[in-house]
Amino acid sequence: MKRILTLILLLHFGWVFGQSNEGAEANSELTSVTYVELNNDIISSSNITLGYLGEFTIFSFNLAYEWESGKHTNGIFYSYTPSFKYGKVGYNYGRVKEFSSGLKRTNNYSITLSNSGYTPDALTISPYFNQMYEKNSTKIGYTFFVNDYSWDDFELGGEFYDAAVNQTYSLMLIGMKEWELDHWILRPEVFLLTDIRTHYFTLYEDAVNEIDLWYWNDFNMNLYYGVSIGYKVTDTFSFATKLRSALDYDVSDIELGYIKEIPYFITLGANYDF
Repeated sequence: MKRILTLILLLHFGWVFGQSNEGAEANSELTSVTYVELNNDIISSSNITLGYLGEFTIFSFNLAYEWESGKHTNGIFYSYTPSFKYGKVGYNYGRVKEFSSGLKRTNNYSITLSNSGYTPDALTISPYFNQMYEKNSTKIGYTFFVNDYSWDDFELGGEFYDAAVNQTYSLMLIGMKEWELDHWILRPEVFLLTDIRTHYFTLYEDAVNEIDLWYWNDFNMNLYYGVSIGYKVTDTFSFATKLRSALDYDVSDIELGYIKEIPYFITLGANYDF
């Protein structure tokens, strides 16, 4: 049995853009509002972050532990961002199959639970299915996942809100290519993320305003791109740095006058196999 212990510290930088998007202002009577998608940005940075995101200062620490048995892997991980009081735990099961052509396919089944201390009565449960194909140091694949965000009854500004669930069904396409030179590893990476369909419904039969609504999301796309640079100190110990940013387009945001902050990531990590 091979065991892998991964401890990754990540430096994550984001800049705030104070100006409003001109297109958003032209199409909306509402004041333009900037926002961040902490959950999606963390997903697209391998579920690990630390640094700055938009106007918020972020410092996170992350620990993952994975063990192998033949062509099967199991893993658990924990991530915490004190500035958002945002914690996430998860489990992953992976299965590898190699074909005679040299193609390797990996299926991963994961689930995560996350919560922010600012909304203690809210919980996000996210199941994932990921499939990756690898050949000649090139990897392509996709991830299908659901963000199941639920909350209890609460009052805000004198208004009562029923306990409810907001489920978002999303798809992410992945591509990366790896080159090795002596101890160095260079790997450009691209992630294309879109939210496809949403289900919003109240939890209790005695809800004040009972709702059960399905709808297709307006066209939206998040393109995360960057490069990973690794250095093998020994056969069992290595360092890695990632540089990554993102581009975003969302029809609903443009119509409502919302502007998503552009995340910038610089990741520092270490991996030890034993």
